[in-house]
Amino acid sequence: MMEKDIVYLIQLDYSTDDCEGIDNYIFKTKENALKKLNTLIEQEKEFYKNEYPNFNDFELDTNIEDKKANEYWWNYKCKSNYYLHTFIDLKIMEVN
Repeated sequence: MMEKDIVYLIQLDYSTDDCEGIDNYIFKTKENALKKLNTLIEQEKEFYKNEYPNFNDFELDTNIEDKKANEYWWNYKCKSNYYLHTFIDLKIMEVN
């Protein structure tokens, strides 16, 4: 039986008033993927703090504090404007 390779995919799905997109990052190690995940989260926190300081109806759904999790997510969205959001996921993927 052939052993499958594992990669760690970070998917950044974002949407603001004037742009939207999906960026993908692939890593060989979980440690490097977690570093990128944390960097992206800090960048997004800073972005929202600077660009939307008067919005107070954002909500956060995340499991990044769970040290036992295999996959992680950080979803930040505006309750009054769904199109204003950032979803960041770290997923484990098999390469055939």
